[in-house]
Amino acid sequence: MGQPYGGYQDEIYLNGLAGIVPRHPLTFEGLEAGARAALPPSVWSYVAGGAGDEHTQRANAAAFTRWGLMPRMFVGAAQRDLSVELFGMRLPSPVFMAPIGVIGLCAQDGHGDLATADAAARTGVPMVASTLSADPLEDVAARFGDTPGFFQLYTPTDRALAESLVHRAERAGFRGIVVTLDTWITGWRPRDLATANFPQLRGQRFNRSKYCLAWSGASQVTRDVLRPRQGRSQAGAVVWLRGYTAGSSPRFTASVNALHAAGEKVKAGPCGSLLSRTGITPSLAKVRANSTH
Repeated sequence: MGQPYGGYQDEIYLNGLAGIVPRHPLTFEGLEAGARAALPPSVWSYVAGGAGDEHTQRANAAAFTRWGLMPRMFVGAAQRDLSVELFGMRLPSPVFMAPIGVIGLCAQDGHGDLATADAAARTGVPMVASTLSADPLEDVAARFGDTPGFFQLYTPTDRALAESLVHRAERAGFRGIVVTLDTWITGWRPRDLATANFPQLRGQRFNRSKYCLAWSGASQVTRDVLRPRQGRSQAGAVVWLRGYTAGSSPRFTASVNALHAAGEKVKAGPCGSLLSRTGITPSLAKVRANSTH
């Protein structure tokens, strides 16, 4: 597990004694501005954009401002413990890195998946690696160190392909499978439409047996894999995945609707649910464990 989060603050102040100041912004607004300056406009629109007029995206972010922390003053802070027990694992904090498709594009060297895995290893915060990765999932898992990692699965209609992805994830050491159920069709995203840019269609000719869907081959390959699932309910995938066991990884489900919808999905057999906003914003997610098996 990573060091206590306060240690990063101490590190900054101690470096300041030697005249060293942080190289990167320390606020979300600063990080956002830096990313916009560094990324090509088409990539920025993909990362920052949402569906429709983006009202739901703004409301989703604003919802977090209605929550606060209530400190207890008489218990001391010498021993701080933010850890949680989840799916038989002790995690240093109740925080996950949500899956972001094609995050490789967000790094200058094209290996954003590996950079995110390195951050997970350093902080102890688990990464949920996307099916739509630019790097092989085996290479991503190899960078986790002692931090558990999870694999997000867009379940193809081709069950043999789905089994292959699950097998690979388990062999690579991922501790769980996150099944996305909320992407029936592609959202209406004006920023991406204005630049006619859908990164998942811009495939590169890599070894299909090793790479994940985003870069598994030419653009036609991605279309053939993803298009048949559009418009279909993915609820059956949960039942199938729960019954199909190649190892001991727990499974849990992604759902876009609300807690009551997540509860319905739990009845199908996953270990818990993750509330996402797929197609609205790729950066916000809330994890809620509903049951254990």
